[in-house]
Amino acid sequence: MGSLQKWGGVSALAIAASYVFGFALFIGVLDRTGYEGAGGELAFVADNVHLLSTAIIALYPLAACALCVLTIALRVRLDEQPIERGWNDVAAVFGAIWAALLFASGFVGIVGMHTVTELAQTTPEVAQSTWSAVSIIQNALGGGIELVGGVWMALVSAIAMRVGFTGKALGFFGIAIGAIGIATVVPALSDLVDIFGLGQIVWFAALGVALMRSGPVVRIDRDAYGARSPAD
Repeated sequence: MGSLQKWGGVSALAIAASYVFGFALFIGVLDRTGYEGAGGELAFVADNVHLLSTAIIALYPLAACALCVLTIALRVRLDEQPIERGWNDVAAVFGAIWAALLFASGFVGIVGMHTVTELAQTTPEVAQSTWSAVSIIQNALGGGIELVGGVWMALVSAIAMRVGFTGKALGFFGIAIGAIGIATVVPALSDLVDIFGLGQIVWFAALGVALMRSGPVVRIDRDAYGARSPAD
């Protein structure tokens, strides 16, 4: 199956690609013109349910699968310096939580969207209120507040820079974009999610290339810091 590190690189590139796909679809393909008014959002969903489903699947469940692989690959790759192992574990926990939130948000969006599409044919009022609830829940789980993803990104960037896996430019860039994600927890700064998403495209792509190009992991023995041996 190849090394976990290489698959981690592929996963990072896949996440970046899913973001590019999502931005391109929502900005260049889906047109909201003519969907104004109280029922406009519901009509837009009903008319574009298949494209929206494709976007949600790519941006949430598939990206979450890739994030699981990437989180573990980074956990192994960055576990070189004993002084960083505790923080590396913390970063892995945040990565796992973020993946879980992406799964949940995607599933809520997919099921909710198809449910309201069916309801709209018989009870439009119920469909409208249901979609409002679905949108709030999905937005809260993933996309509206990027605190968890921001913390993970900042931690990984700091650790990778500290152990010399990435350069300072990528390290500080990741910390800055992670901080922007963390800031979205403040309601007045929620519009920063778009900047966070665009920054992630660059960061995930660069991280993926770094994982694909780097050599085998070298670990330091926990009890004898001077004895190094290549990891299997």
